[in-house]
Amino acid sequence: MNYSPKLIGHFRHPHNVGMMRNPDGVGQGEFEGCGDVVRIYLRVEAGKVIEVRFQTYGCGPTIAAASAGSELATGLDVARVLELSADEVEAAVDGLPEERRHAADVVWEALQAAATDYLRRQGESIKAGGGARHV
Repeated sequence: MNYSPKLIGHFRHPHNVGMMRNPDGVGQGEFEGCGDVVRIYLRVEAGKVIEVRFQTYGCGPTIAAASAGSELATGLDVARVLELSADEVEAAVDGLPEERRHAADVVWEALQAAATDYLRRQGESIKAGGGARHV
């Protein structure tokens, strides 16, 4: 398989790894095909994501996508996180081979779940956007 230098960098030196104490939102994504799991934690102030942390059990591309996805979501309004797509997560690692595209879907699912959890905790209505690809 041919991976981009950006993906390899995120895999070798992932950013924002670990748990978060008292997160404002938590979400998880899974791909049953290989057992990959990603959990995302959000810290939000005034509707803006100020910190993202993640934990993952998965292949190298899933670790890289979680790292890149955490950076992608940092600084965004929660509403914009809900508009993210799996394609945007994939683009953040400069693409994935077809057989590893599920990595972006798992991260997208976790980000959506974390943003939704934040809004639910705030008593706000939930309007999801974006989208995952069906693999």
